[in-house]
Amino acid sequence: MAPFRSSYSITFTSGYYAALGDPIGTDRLRQGRFVKSFQPTLTRVLPALVLAVTVAVTASIPLGTNRWFYYWDDSAAAFAPAWRVIGERILAGSWPTMIPQMWAGGNITAEALYGTYNPLLLANSVLMASVPNLAIGITLVKVQFLAILAVGTYVLARQFGATKPMAFVAGYAMPFASYTLYFDASSWASGLFAFAFIPHVWWSTRAASAGRVNPLVSIVFAALTLTTGNPYGAVAVGVVYLAVLAECCARKDFRRISGLVWSGSAALLLSLIVYLPLAFTTGVSVRTQSGVSNDGTLRPGLSDILDVSGPTRLPMIDSFGAEFMTVPLGYLAWFIVPLIPWIKWRSLKTLATSSVSLLVFGGIYLVLVLGPSNLWLFRWPVRLLEYAQLPVIVAVAVAMSAGMYRDRIRLRVGITAALLAVQFYSAWSSVPEDVGFHAAALAVCSILAAVSLTLWHRNSRAFVVSLSIGVAAILALQTNVWFLGNYNVTPWQFPRQHAFMEDRFDDRYVGNTFAIAHPGNVSPDDQTSQWGDVVFGNMWQATGVDAVNSYAGISYADFVEALCLNYYGGVTCPDAVSRLESTAPGTDVPWMDALRLETIIVQNSGPYGGRGAFDTLPRAEWDVTTSKLTTVARRVSPLPWPEGRLSAAGPGLTITGDVAETDTRETVTYDGSGTATFALLAWPGWTATVDGEPIPVDATSGGLLQVSLPAGSTSVTIEYSPPGSKIGYGLAALGLALALAQGSIVAIGKRRSSRKTDAH
Repeated sequence: MAPFRSSYSITFTSGYYAALGDPIGTDRLRQGRFVKSFQPTLTRVLPALVLAVTVAVTASIPLGTNRWFYYWDDSAAAFAPAWRVIGERILAGSWPTMIPQMWAGGNITAEALYGTYNPLLLANSVLMASVPNLAIGITLVKVQFLAILAVGTYVLARQFGATKPMAFVAGYAMPFASYTLYFDASSWASGLFAFAFIPHVWWSTRAASAGRVNPLVSIVFAALTLTTGNPYGAVAVGVVYLAVLAECCARKDFRRISGLVWSGSAALLLSLIVYLPLAFTTGVSVRTQSGVSNDGTLRPGLSDILDVSGPTRLPMIDSFGAEFMTVPLGYLAWFIVPLIPWIKWRSLKTLATSSVSLLVFGGIYLVLVLGPSNLWLFRWPVRLLEYAQLPVIVAVAVAMSAGMYRDRIRLRVGITAALLAVQFYSAWSSVPEDVGFHAAALAVCSILAAVSLTLWHRNSRAFVVSLSIGVAAILALQTNVWFLGNYNVTPWQFPRQHAFMEDRFDDRYVGNTFAIAHPGNVSPDDQTSQWGDVVFGNMWQATGVDAVNSYAGISYADFVEALCLNYYGGVTCPDAVSRLESTAPGTDVPWMDALRLETIIVQNSGPYGGRGAFDTLPRAEWDVTTSKLTTVARRVSPLPWPEGRLSAAGPGLTITGDVAETDTRETVTYDGSGTATFALLAWPGWTATVDGEPIPVDATSGGLLQVSLPAGSTSVTIEYSPPGSKIGYGLAALGLALALAQGSIVAIGKRRSSRKTDAH
């Protein structure tokens, strides 16, 4: 029985480094001869450090021809600017839970994906606020997580028995697999952050189940994954625990199961506070879908998954209206398919019961990747592809660690040639127009395979170097020649310098601002020309503009429907100006007053009326100016209650004072009685007290916060706290107590066992 190949004791403080040490032979494991490693820590850690640095340097290759590579799609419209705003709040001394100025996208805790409970992501939001170039800032953040992913894959492969060189190759290849690179690293940053921790959760959980790591290590990694707020990462943590539980059962080590349940429960309790605000907010959000359905969107087929070494194969997968992918989605590593006939696959038998973990994890994700496009709140199964690829690259590293076959050379060369030909045909038949790319890929992969196999027969170290060079070479060709970016999603190409955006917008668009614009009205031939006048997503707030438009992952359904806002803040209705002039439901004022708008921008190239959009606005209250690209209306008459967010007061109510003390607290003094409406969204979590007594908080049919103030009182205070936070903090405290208790019990037990051994 050889579930692990480690040869040292691991404590909580040294467990991570010890896991990087050399595995001992299978014969020693079977004899139960575990000896302590006295290698210097640097010797054990050095390969991982070199790998991390190498990955960080290699990650710059895509920037050679595309400076926006990591500043793409949601990373540019949502994550980078939002983290800058969050970082600014933290540097100013507050921890953001709600940012009212971001409206539908301002419920930071309910959005969850910004990871405000994750210490590493909070630190990186401060980094984003400190770097003047948004593209450089988000690139630095993503490179960190690519390195974390690489090191985790390396340690996991070592734990399963791969040699240091082969584990290095596995760790080097995983961050540059096409889905991980083009979708997570380039676009959907939250997916990268969650996935990067999964190999660490896996190796630490396996080590803890074997008693060689304090369970606190696995709890910390699981909690780091869960607090990223990415639901796919949360599912992966559960799958890891299932896989390791299955492994414990396979080796009949049932006494370890209770420890796994204990540590898994502690990690879950620690992180529920991340998801409770989302759960309590779904009733007003757009994310209310349930059940099972299949519209084919981002749902790969079996052939797309199996083509792991085709660097130019573009699968025919429906993606936001496109008939095929613009990137080689299934690509994992160039050397897997060409070297199939040379790898000693039978060596995987030495994994014995530990292979159960790989099979269970990989099997679950194979089923999910091939499943329907919508499963409850989870959609687009292609997002799970990298999880299915992780056990594959680990198994390949373990098998290649046994060496390569040296016999029947001609037969194996023939099979390799045939596999490369099939790989070329598969890529060509999918997109015949790119035959030049496919032919070049065939030539490059053939040369790399020939060189690598030749070097293997002469120098095994040179063989490993050639595999790694091949990874970098294919990456350079993919990102600088063949597929410069992922055009299945939105490139945006926003300006990178924050100072440029501030200079263009900060003094130009004052107060609450509403932009009536849509990227579909921007000429694709001159896209960047618009960004000096309008932007989308959270870029408004990052430039200092208090825009109603923002990127909203969960959004507020009634509000965005009333004003025709889509998820990135684009306006989809031609009559958007008329809607702003119409009376806001539940009030006697127009929407533009209910939102306390001071600036309204209209994109001239859209169907919104252009230069004549504001003909019906009263000139005594608004000043209208027109430029080449936009028409802008600026309020010239002052709004009532300038220090607060109150926007409408019903008959019989006299407001004597209104002060917005913070983002989440506001106090209004009044006489009489009536309804008060605020330029705030009525998210669950807002409460109101009149002279210290709670009163109900209501929402208008358009989603604005409203309270009915009784007579005989003088002041009302509204305050926001993330819904479920009290329960969440209590559960987190319980989880922390469970984690510390388990860690202490294990540490004390090991110490006593060590003393008995020394005495003997």
